[in-house]
Amino acid sequence: MTGFIYAISGGNAALAQDARTSANLRRMVGSGILVAVGYIDPGNWATDIAGGSGFGYGLLMVVITSAFLALGFQVLVSRLALATGQDLATLTARHLSPRLAKAAWLAGEAAILATALAELIGGAIALRLLFNLPLIAGVAVTGIGTFAVLAMTRGNADRHERVIALLLSVVALSFIFLLFKANPAWTEVAQGVTETGKALRDPQGFLIALGILGATLMPHNLYLHSGTLAQRAQGLPQQARGMAMRVARNDTIVSLGVAMLINAAIMIVAAASLSGSGMVVSSLDDAHAVIGHTLGIGAAVVFAVALYAAGQSSTITGVLAGRILSQGFQVGSNWSDRRRALMTRVVAGAAAVGLLAFTGGKDPDGLLVLSQVILSLALPFALGPLVVLACRKRLMGAYVLRGAWAWAAIGATVGIIVLDGYLLLDLVA
Repeated sequence: MTGFIYAISGGNAALAQDARTSANLRRMVGSGILVAVGYIDPGNWATDIAGGSGFGYGLLMVVITSAFLALGFQVLVSRLALATGQDLATLTARHLSPRLAKAAWLAGEAAILATALAELIGGAIALRLLFNLPLIAGVAVTGIGTFAVLAMTRGNADRHERVIALLLSVVALSFIFLLFKANPAWTEVAQGVTETGKALRDPQGFLIALGILGATLMPHNLYLHSGTLAQRAQGLPQQARGMAMRVARNDTIVSLGVAMLINAAIMIVAAASLSGSGMVVSSLDDAHAVIGHTLGIGAAVVFAVALYAAGQSSTITGVLAGRILSQGFQVGSNWSDRRRALMTRVVAGAAAVGLLAFTGGKDPDGLLVLSQVILSLALPFALGPLVVLACRKRLMGAYVLRGAWAWAAIGATVGIIVLDGYLLLDLVA
Protein backbone atom coordinates (compact mmCIF):
# COMPACT_ATOMS: atom_id res chain seq x y z
CA MET A 1 0.00 0.00 0.00
CA THR A 2 2.86 2.39 0.82
CA GLY A 3 4.29 1.76 -2.66
CA PHE A 4 0.89 2.54 -4.18
CA ILE A 5 0.69 5.80 -2.23
CA TYR A 6 4.24 6.70 -3.23
CA ALA A 7 3.46 6.04 -6.90
CA ILE A 8 0.37 8.24 -7.06
CA SER A 9 1.93 10.96 -4.94
CA GLY A 10 4.32 11.90 -7.71
CA GLY A 11 7.32 10.55 -5.82
CA ASN A 12 7.02 12.64 -2.65
CA ALA A 13 9.17 10.34 -0.51
CA ALA A 14 9.05 12.54 2.59
CA LEU A 15 5.28 12.21 2.81
CA ALA A 16 5.08 8.58 1.70
CA GLN A 17 7.59 7.51 4.35
CA ASP A 18 5.92 9.29 7.27
CA ALA A 19 4.19 6.50 9.19
CA ARG A 20 1.25 8.54 10.45
CA THR A 21 0.63 10.19 7.09
CA SER A 22 0.83 6.83 5.30
CA ALA A 23 -1.70 5.36 7.76
CA ASN A 24 -4.09 8.26 7.16
CA LEU A 25 -3.66 8.04 3.39
CA ARG A 26 -4.40 4.32 3.45
CA ARG A 27 -7.75 5.19 5.00
CA MET A 28 -8.63 7.17 1.84
CA VAL A 29 -8.89 3.85 -0.01
CA GLY A 30 -12.27 2.14 0.34
CA SER A 31 -14.74 5.02 0.32
CA GLY A 32 -15.21 4.59 -3.42
CA ILE A 33 -16.66 1.10 -2.97
CA LEU A 34 -19.42 2.57 -0.79
CA VAL A 35 -20.35 5.01 -3.56
CA ALA A 36 -20.23 2.33 -6.27
CA VAL A 37 -23.31 0.67 -4.79
CA GLY A 38 -25.52 3.50 -6.09
CA TYR A 39 -24.73 2.42 -9.65
CA ILE A 40 -26.22 -1.05 -9.39
CA ASP A 41 -29.39 -0.68 -7.34
CA PRO A 42 -32.66 -2.13 -8.74
CA GLY A 43 -33.56 1.26 -10.24
CA ASN A 44 -30.52 1.03 -12.51
CA TRP A 45 -31.53 -2.49 -13.49
CA ALA A 46 -34.98 -1.32 -14.57
CA THR A 47 -33.65 1.46 -16.84
CA ASP A 48 -30.76 -0.58 -18.27
CA ILE A 49 -33.00 -3.55 -19.10
CA ALA A 50 -35.59 -1.28 -20.70
CA GLY A 51 -32.89 0.35 -22.81
CA GLY A 52 -31.24 -2.91 -23.84
CA SER A 53 -34.46 -4.77 -24.65
CA GLY A 54 -36.01 -1.84 -26.52
CA PHE A 55 -33.03 -0.32 -28.34
CA GLY A 56 -30.35 -2.98 -28.36
CA TYR A 57 -26.93 -1.42 -27.83
CA GLY A 58 -28.05 2.02 -28.95
CA LEU A 59 -28.15 3.47 -25.42
CA LEU A 60 -24.92 1.90 -24.19
CA MET A 61 -23.07 5.18 -24.71
CA VAL A 62 -25.63 6.86 -22.43
CA VAL A 63 -24.64 4.43 -19.66
CA ILE A 64 -20.96 5.26 -20.17
CA THR A 65 -21.54 9.03 -20.42
CA SER A 66 -23.72 9.06 -17.29
CA ALA A 67 -21.05 7.15 -15.40
CA PHE A 68 -18.33 9.63 -16.36
CA LEU A 69 -20.59 12.53 -15.40
CA ALA A 70 -21.28 10.97 -12.00
CA LEU A 71 -17.58 10.24 -11.58
CA GLY A 72 -16.77 13.92 -12.10
CA PHE A 73 -19.15 15.01 -9.34
CA GLN A 74 -17.94 12.31 -6.94
CA VAL A 75 -14.34 13.43 -7.47
CA LEU A 76 -15.46 17.03 -6.91
CA VAL A 77 -17.20 16.21 -3.61
CA SER A 78 -14.12 14.29 -2.44
CA ARG A 79 -12.02 17.36 -3.26
CA LEU A 80 -14.40 19.53 -1.21
CA ALA A 81 -14.24 17.18 1.78
CA LEU A 82 -10.44 16.85 1.78
CA ALA A 83 -9.81 20.56 1.20
CA THR A 84 -12.06 21.64 4.08
CA GLY A 85 -12.04 18.61 6.37
CA GLN A 86 -15.86 18.75 6.49
CA ASP A 87 -18.69 16.95 4.71
CA LEU A 88 -21.15 18.44 2.24
CA ALA A 89 -24.06 18.47 4.72
CA THR A 90 -22.08 20.36 7.37
CA LEU A 91 -20.75 22.87 4.85
CA THR A 92 -24.22 23.45 3.39
CA ALA A 93 -25.65 24.11 6.85
CA ARG A 94 -22.82 26.49 7.86
CA HIS A 95 -22.18 28.47 4.70
CA LEU A 96 -25.50 28.67 2.84
CA SER A 97 -28.84 30.18 3.79
CA PRO A 98 -30.97 28.38 6.42
CA ARG A 99 -33.84 27.93 3.97
CA LEU A 100 -31.59 26.33 1.37
CA ALA A 101 -29.98 24.16 4.03
CA LYS A 102 -33.39 22.96 5.24
CA ALA A 103 -34.49 22.21 1.67
CA ALA A 104 -31.24 20.29 1.06
CA TRP A 105 -31.76 18.26 4.24
CA LEU A 106 -35.37 17.37 3.35
CA ALA A 107 -34.33 16.42 -0.20
CA GLY A 108 -31.50 14.27 1.16
CA GLU A 109 -33.85 12.44 3.52
CA ALA A 110 -36.28 11.89 0.64
CA ALA A 111 -33.45 10.39 -1.42
CA ILE A 112 -32.56 7.99 1.39
CA LEU A 113 -36.21 6.93 1.72
CA ALA A 114 -36.41 6.43 -2.05
CA THR A 115 -33.30 4.25 -1.94
CA ALA A 116 -34.79 2.20 0.90
CA LEU A 117 -37.99 1.81 -1.13
CA ALA A 118 -36.01 0.55 -4.15
CA GLU A 119 -34.06 -1.81 -1.91
CA LEU A 120 -37.21 -3.33 -0.40
CA ILE A 121 -39.10 -3.60 -3.71
CA GLY A 122 -36.07 -4.96 -5.58
CA GLY A 123 -35.44 -7.54 -2.86
CA ALA A 124 -39.11 -8.53 -2.83
CA ILE A 125 -39.11 -9.04 -6.61
CA ALA A 126 -35.94 -11.14 -6.37
CA LEU A 127 -37.43 -13.33 -3.63
CA ARG A 128 -40.60 -13.81 -5.68
CA LEU A 129 -38.51 -14.88 -8.66
CA LEU A 130 -36.43 -17.27 -6.54
CA PHE A 131 -39.02 -18.72 -4.14
CA ASN A 132 -42.40 -17.51 -5.47
CA LEU A 133 -42.77 -15.50 -2.25
CA PRO A 134 -45.61 -12.93 -2.25
CA LEU A 135 -44.35 -9.38 -2.69
CA ILE A 136 -45.55 -8.07 0.68
CA ALA A 137 -43.90 -11.01 2.46
CA GLY A 138 -40.78 -10.36 0.39
CA VAL A 139 -40.70 -6.75 1.60
CA ALA A 140 -40.76 -8.01 5.20
CA VAL A 141 -38.03 -10.61 4.61
CA THR A 142 -35.83 -8.05 2.83
CA GLY A 143 -36.27 -5.65 5.75
CA ILE A 144 -35.17 -8.38 8.17
CA GLY A 145 -32.16 -9.01 5.93
CA THR A 146 -31.27 -5.34 6.31
CA PHE A 147 -30.85 -5.69 10.06
CA ALA A 148 -28.92 -8.94 9.61
CA VAL A 149 -26.43 -7.08 7.45
CA LEU A 150 -26.20 -4.25 10.00
CA ALA A 151 -25.60 -6.81 12.76
CA MET A 152 -22.74 -8.28 10.72
CA THR A 153 -21.03 -4.93 10.30
CA ARG A 154 -21.75 -3.52 13.79
CA GLY A 155 -20.71 0.02 12.89
CA ASN A 156 -17.23 -1.02 11.78
CA ALA A 157 -16.12 0.87 8.63
CA ASP A 158 -13.86 -1.96 7.42
CA ARG A 159 -16.69 -4.47 7.80
CA HIS A 160 -19.00 -2.13 5.91
CA GLU A 161 -16.62 -2.09 2.98
CA ARG A 162 -15.95 -5.84 3.06
CA VAL A 163 -19.64 -6.75 3.08
CA ILE A 164 -20.39 -4.29 0.28
CA ALA A 165 -17.39 -5.54 -1.72
CA LEU A 166 -18.72 -9.09 -1.31
CA LEU A 167 -22.21 -8.14 -2.52
CA LEU A 168 -20.74 -6.14 -5.39
CA SER A 169 -18.62 -9.15 -6.33
CA VAL A 170 -21.72 -11.35 -6.41
CA VAL A 171 -23.38 -8.98 -8.87
CA ALA A 172 -20.21 -8.66 -10.99
CA LEU A 173 -19.58 -12.40 -11.18
CA SER A 174 -23.25 -13.01 -11.97
CA PHE A 175 -23.10 -10.73 -15.00
CA ILE A 176 -19.80 -12.16 -16.16
CA PHE A 177 -21.61 -15.50 -16.21
CA LEU A 178 -24.65 -13.99 -17.96
CA LEU A 179 -22.41 -12.29 -20.54
CA PHE A 180 -20.80 -15.66 -21.23
CA LYS A 181 -24.22 -17.28 -21.64
CA ALA A 182 -25.62 -14.47 -23.79
CA ASN A 183 -22.49 -14.48 -25.99
CA PRO A 184 -23.15 -11.07 -27.59
CA ALA A 185 -21.67 -10.23 -30.99
CA TRP A 186 -19.10 -7.64 -29.96
CA THR A 187 -19.00 -6.11 -33.43
CA GLU A 188 -22.71 -5.35 -33.02
CA VAL A 189 -22.03 -3.90 -29.57
CA ALA A 190 -19.42 -1.56 -31.07
CA GLN A 191 -21.76 -0.61 -33.91
CA GLY A 192 -24.59 0.08 -31.46
CA VAL A 193 -22.40 2.57 -29.57
CA THR A 194 -22.15 4.61 -32.76
CA GLU A 195 -25.96 4.65 -33.18
CA THR A 196 -26.78 6.53 -29.99
CA GLY A 197 -28.27 9.47 -31.90
CA LYS A 198 -30.81 7.20 -33.58
CA ALA A 199 -31.97 5.81 -30.24
CA LEU A 200 -32.20 9.27 -28.69
CA ARG A 201 -34.33 10.59 -31.55
CA ASP A 202 -37.00 8.10 -30.53
CA PRO A 203 -39.15 9.72 -27.77
CA GLN A 204 -39.21 6.51 -25.73
CA GLY A 205 -35.46 6.10 -26.13
CA PHE A 206 -34.89 9.67 -24.97
CA LEU A 207 -36.99 9.10 -21.84
CA ILE A 208 -35.13 5.88 -21.04
CA ALA A 209 -31.85 7.78 -21.46
CA LEU A 210 -33.04 10.37 -18.95
CA GLY A 211 -33.97 7.55 -16.61
CA ILE A 212 -30.48 6.08 -16.92
CA LEU A 213 -28.98 9.45 -16.08
CA GLY A 214 -31.28 9.93 -13.09
CA ALA A 215 -30.56 6.43 -11.78
CA THR A 216 -26.78 6.85 -11.97
CA LEU A 217 -25.99 9.97 -9.95
CA MET A 218 -27.44 9.55 -6.44
CA PRO A 219 -27.73 12.63 -4.19
CA HIS A 220 -27.15 10.72 -0.95
CA ASN A 221 -23.93 9.31 -2.42
CA LEU A 222 -22.52 12.84 -2.49
CA TYR A 223 -23.16 13.24 1.24
CA LEU A 224 -21.84 9.74 1.95
CA HIS A 225 -18.62 10.19 -0.02
CA SER A 226 -17.84 13.57 1.50
CA GLY A 227 -18.66 12.35 5.01
CA THR A 228 -16.50 9.24 4.92
CA LEU A 229 -13.52 11.10 3.47
CA ALA A 230 -13.86 14.03 5.89
CA GLN A 231 -13.82 11.60 8.82
CA ARG A 232 -10.80 9.73 7.45
CA ALA A 233 -8.90 12.96 6.76
CA GLN A 234 -8.91 13.96 10.43
CA GLY A 235 -5.32 14.35 11.58
CA LEU A 236 -4.02 14.60 8.03
CA PRO A 237 -1.39 17.39 7.72
CA GLN A 238 -2.16 20.21 5.30
CA GLN A 239 0.76 19.37 3.03
CA ALA A 240 -0.60 15.84 2.55
CA ARG A 241 -4.07 16.89 1.37
CA GLY A 242 -3.06 17.11 -2.28
CA MET A 243 -1.78 13.55 -2.15
CA ALA A 244 -4.92 12.44 -0.31
CA MET A 245 -7.01 13.89 -3.14
CA ARG A 246 -5.05 11.84 -5.68
CA VAL A 247 -5.49 8.67 -3.61
CA ALA A 248 -9.24 9.31 -3.21
CA ARG A 249 -9.59 10.17 -6.90
CA ASN A 250 -7.90 6.93 -8.01
CA ASP A 251 -9.96 4.91 -5.52
CA THR A 252 -13.14 6.51 -6.89
CA ILE A 253 -12.13 5.90 -10.51
CA VAL A 254 -11.44 2.20 -9.89
CA SER A 255 -14.59 1.57 -7.84
CA LEU A 256 -16.96 3.48 -10.10
CA GLY A 257 -15.26 2.02 -13.16
CA VAL A 258 -16.21 -1.46 -11.95
CA ALA A 259 -19.77 -0.28 -11.29
CA MET A 260 -19.95 1.25 -14.77
CA LEU A 261 -18.87 -2.06 -16.31
CA ILE A 262 -21.59 -3.87 -14.34
CA ASN A 263 -24.19 -1.39 -15.60
CA ALA A 264 -22.93 -1.82 -19.15
CA ALA A 265 -23.08 -5.60 -18.72
CA ILE A 266 -26.72 -5.39 -17.59
CA MET A 267 -27.63 -3.52 -20.77
CA ILE A 268 -25.54 -5.80 -23.01
CA VAL A 269 -27.13 -8.94 -21.53
CA ALA A 270 -30.57 -7.36 -21.98
CA ALA A 271 -29.82 -6.42 -25.58
CA ALA A 272 -28.34 -9.83 -26.45
CA SER A 273 -31.01 -11.96 -24.78
CA LEU A 274 -34.14 -9.80 -24.72
CA SER A 275 -34.01 -7.58 -27.83
CA GLY A 276 -35.96 -9.15 -30.66
CA SER A 277 -37.29 -11.92 -28.43
CA GLY A 278 -40.82 -11.29 -29.57
CA MET A 279 -41.91 -10.46 -26.03
CA VAL A 280 -42.56 -7.04 -24.57
CA VAL A 281 -40.01 -6.69 -21.76
CA SER A 282 -41.58 -4.10 -19.48
CA SER A 283 -40.57 -5.42 -16.07
CA LEU A 284 -37.93 -7.36 -14.15
CA ASP A 285 -40.35 -10.32 -14.10
CA ASP A 286 -40.54 -10.28 -17.90
CA ALA A 287 -36.76 -9.99 -18.14
CA HIS A 288 -36.35 -12.97 -15.81
CA ALA A 289 -38.81 -15.01 -17.86
CA VAL A 290 -37.17 -14.22 -21.20
CA ILE A 291 -33.67 -14.87 -19.84
CA GLY A 292 -34.88 -18.23 -18.56
CA HIS A 293 -36.33 -18.98 -22.00
CA THR A 294 -33.32 -17.84 -24.04
CA LEU A 295 -30.36 -18.57 -21.73
CA GLY A 296 -31.71 -21.33 -19.50
CA ILE A 297 -33.09 -21.75 -15.98
CA GLY A 298 -29.62 -21.48 -14.42
CA ALA A 299 -29.12 -18.05 -15.95
CA ALA A 300 -32.54 -16.94 -14.66
CA VAL A 301 -31.60 -18.04 -11.12
CA VAL A 302 -28.29 -16.16 -11.33
CA PHE A 303 -30.18 -13.08 -12.52
CA ALA A 304 -32.51 -13.19 -9.48
CA VAL A 305 -29.65 -13.77 -7.00
CA ALA A 306 -27.75 -10.81 -8.44
CA LEU A 307 -30.87 -8.65 -8.16
CA TYR A 308 -31.23 -9.49 -4.46
CA ALA A 309 -27.53 -8.79 -3.82
CA ALA A 310 -27.84 -5.45 -5.62
CA GLY A 311 -30.80 -4.47 -3.45
CA GLN A 312 -29.17 -5.45 -0.17
CA SER A 313 -25.88 -3.74 -1.02
CA SER A 314 -27.61 -0.37 -0.71
CA THR A 315 -28.62 -1.13 2.88
CA ILE A 316 -25.39 -0.08 4.57
CA THR A 317 -24.76 2.94 2.38
CA GLY A 318 -28.26 4.28 3.00
CA VAL A 319 -27.82 4.04 6.76
CA LEU A 320 -24.34 5.61 6.65
CA ALA A 321 -25.55 8.43 4.42
CA GLY A 322 -28.45 9.07 6.80
CA ARG A 323 -26.09 9.36 9.75
CA ILE A 324 -23.88 11.86 7.92
CA LEU A 325 -26.91 13.84 6.81
CA SER A 326 -28.30 14.03 10.36
CA GLN A 327 -25.01 15.04 11.91
CA GLY A 328 -24.27 17.63 9.24
CA PHE A 329 -27.67 19.31 9.43
CA GLN A 330 -27.91 18.62 13.18
CA VAL A 331 -31.32 16.98 12.95
CA GLY A 332 -31.71 13.76 14.95
CA SER A 333 -27.92 13.51 15.15
CA ASN A 334 -28.10 11.46 18.35
CA TRP A 335 -29.86 8.58 16.61
CA SER A 336 -27.99 5.28 16.40
CA ASP A 337 -27.52 3.55 13.05
CA ARG A 338 -30.00 0.84 14.02
CA ARG A 339 -32.63 3.33 15.12
CA ARG A 340 -32.24 5.27 11.87
CA ALA A 341 -32.37 2.06 9.84
CA LEU A 342 -35.51 0.98 11.69
CA MET A 343 -37.29 4.30 11.19
CA THR A 344 -36.30 4.56 7.51
CA ARG A 345 -37.37 1.03 6.69
CA VAL A 346 -40.61 1.30 8.65
CA VAL A 347 -41.59 4.37 6.60
CA ALA A 348 -40.34 2.88 3.29
CA GLY A 349 -41.87 -0.51 4.12
CA ALA A 350 -45.24 1.03 4.97
CA ALA A 351 -45.15 2.97 1.69
CA ALA A 352 -44.19 -0.16 -0.25
CA VAL A 353 -46.90 -2.31 1.35
CA GLY A 354 -49.50 0.42 0.90
CA LEU A 355 -48.67 0.97 -2.76
CA LEU A 356 -48.50 -2.77 -3.48
CA ALA A 357 -51.85 -3.27 -1.80
CA PHE A 358 -53.35 -0.34 -3.72
CA THR A 359 -52.14 -1.71 -7.08
CA GLY A 360 -52.81 -5.32 -6.19
CA GLY A 361 -49.11 -6.07 -6.59
CA LYS A 362 -49.44 -5.79 -10.36
CA ASP A 363 -46.79 -3.14 -11.01
CA PRO A 364 -43.86 -3.35 -8.55
CA ASP A 365 -41.52 -2.01 -11.23
CA GLY A 366 -43.58 1.18 -11.21
CA LEU A 367 -42.45 1.70 -7.61
CA LEU A 368 -38.84 1.40 -8.74
CA VAL A 369 -39.54 4.12 -11.30
CA LEU A 370 -41.12 6.21 -8.55
CA SER A 371 -37.95 5.88 -6.45
CA GLN A 372 -35.85 7.13 -9.37
CA VAL A 373 -38.16 10.12 -9.88
CA ILE A 374 -37.70 11.07 -6.21
CA LEU A 375 -33.93 10.75 -6.56
CA SER A 376 -33.97 12.93 -9.66
CA LEU A 377 -35.96 15.63 -7.87
CA ALA A 378 -33.63 15.54 -4.86
CA LEU A 379 -30.42 15.68 -6.93
CA PRO A 380 -30.31 19.47 -7.63
CA PHE A 381 -30.47 20.19 -3.88
CA ALA A 382 -27.15 18.39 -3.47
CA LEU A 383 -25.45 19.36 -6.73
CA GLY A 384 -26.21 23.08 -6.42
CA PRO A 385 -24.62 23.56 -2.98
CA LEU A 386 -21.69 21.32 -3.99
CA VAL A 387 -20.75 23.47 -7.00
CA VAL A 388 -21.34 26.77 -5.15
CA LEU A 389 -19.14 25.70 -2.22
CA ALA A 390 -16.41 24.25 -4.43
CA CYS A 391 -16.10 27.58 -6.25
CA ARG A 392 -15.59 29.62 -3.04
CA LYS A 393 -11.97 30.70 -2.72
CA ARG A 394 -12.27 31.56 0.98
CA LEU A 395 -13.51 28.06 1.75
CA MET A 396 -11.42 25.95 -0.65
CA GLY A 397 -8.17 27.93 -0.64
CA ALA A 398 -5.67 26.58 -3.15
CA TYR A 399 -8.08 23.80 -4.15
CA VAL A 400 -10.89 26.09 -5.32
CA LEU A 401 -12.66 25.03 -8.50
CA ARG A 402 -11.94 27.60 -11.20
CA GLY A 403 -11.74 28.27 -14.92
CA ALA A 404 -13.02 25.74 -17.42
CA TRP A 405 -13.60 23.09 -14.73
CA ALA A 406 -15.87 25.45 -12.80
CA TRP A 407 -17.89 26.33 -15.89
CA ALA A 408 -18.12 22.63 -16.81
CA ALA A 409 -19.49 21.78 -13.36
CA ILE A 410 -22.00 24.64 -13.51
CA GLY A 411 -23.09 23.70 -17.03
CA ALA A 412 -23.50 20.03 -16.12
CA THR A 413 -25.56 20.93 -13.05
CA VAL A 414 -27.87 23.22 -15.03
CA GLY A 415 -28.20 20.58 -17.76
CA ILE A 416 -29.14 17.88 -15.24
CA ILE A 417 -31.74 20.16 -13.66
CA VAL A 418 -33.30 20.91 -17.06
CA LEU A 419 -33.36 17.23 -18.09
CA ASP A 420 -34.82 16.15 -14.75
CA GLY A 421 -37.50 18.81 -15.12
CA TYR A 422 -38.35 17.48 -18.57
CA LEU A 423 -38.57 13.93 -17.21
CA LEU A 424 -40.84 15.02 -14.38
CA LEU A 425 -43.17 16.92 -16.71
CA ASP A 426 -43.40 13.91 -19.01
CA LEU A 427 -44.21 11.56 -16.15
CA VAL A 428 -46.87 13.92 -14.84
CA ALA A 429 -48.36 14.30 -18.30
